[in-house]
Amino acid sequence: MRTIHTMVAVNLVAASWMLAPGAHGADIRLANGIRLHYETCGGGGIPVVLVHGYGMSSEVWKKALPLFPPEYRCLAVDLRGFGRSAKPKSGYSCAVLADDIAAFMDAMGISNAVLIGHSFGGLVLQHFAARHPARVTAMVLANTFAASLPPKGLSPAVEQRIQGYGSAAQSRAIFAAAIPRYFDATNVTTQDIERFIAVGLQAGNPALRETLKANYTTPAIPAPQLAAVRAPVLILVTTHDPFGTFDQASAMSDALPNSRIQVLTRCGHSPMWEKPAAFAGTVAEFIKASGLKEHSSQAMSTNIASNFPAL
Repeated sequence: MRTIHTMVAVNLVAASWMLAPGAHGADIRLANGIRLHYETCGGGGIPVVLVHGYGMSSEVWKKALPLFPPEYRCLAVDLRGFGRSAKPKSGYSCAVLADDIAAFMDAMGISNAVLIGHSFGGLVLQHFAARHPARVTAMVLANTFAASLPPKGLSPAVEQRIQGYGSAAQSRAIFAAAIPRYFDATNVTTQDIERFIAVGLQAGNPALRETLKANYTTPAIPAPQLAAVRAPVLILVTTHDPFGTFDQASAMSDALPNSRIQVLTRCGHSPMWEKPAAFAGTVAEFIKASGLKEHSSQAMSTNIASNFPAL
């Protein structure tokens, strides 16, 4: 396992790039009938699929998306039940959400991609990688939880939160109490907190209840399935995150054979919002180090496997 500490100087690296074109949104209907909303940014040939965390949407990537290099084709998805995607009454297990990502890639004509997941989105992507390993050219797991570990189970506090979602006022009270913990307070404003609360209120109650339950009850992925993921993996952990801790990152690194851990300093649970240039710079440096070039996604897995050294 290799651990790298990244200082704020990464901002200087990011500032030297050409910026990707601004994001714009669209909807697409998957083969399974679910309609997903996504934001796209950049016009390059390297597909990058970004998956948000619990209660959120593609909105969380808005600061970071324009900072990625223009050779990326970034696609930030609203998971079913969240943001502007369809809100069915069921289908919120990690396995179903992972297969939605595969169906989204199919619908977009993408055979394999760089995958970036934050928090619960990182948990979903570990299940995606275990179910569809050949479709992962590289993966970034930011502030997330080790799918290799047994679930923690539902505590009384989590049960209370699950049952508490209801009217807009009831859900707002839950988000108002929880969302400040998503950040290091020195990196956000009250306007940022209100913006994230508003995003949370776009989610459907079934999605809020069932994905929170999944976060604490989904069985561990068997070790051989994770060991079969040969794509390079960057595991991001931050110094002021109460959720995606270094212990979780270490467990992920132990389970994923071609992984490395990188630490972002002075940052809470949401580095893509708190330190977007540092986040985008760190991800771009990882992809650059992997040897991934701008060409068809069909050839990417061969290129990246041959150029990224074993860790």
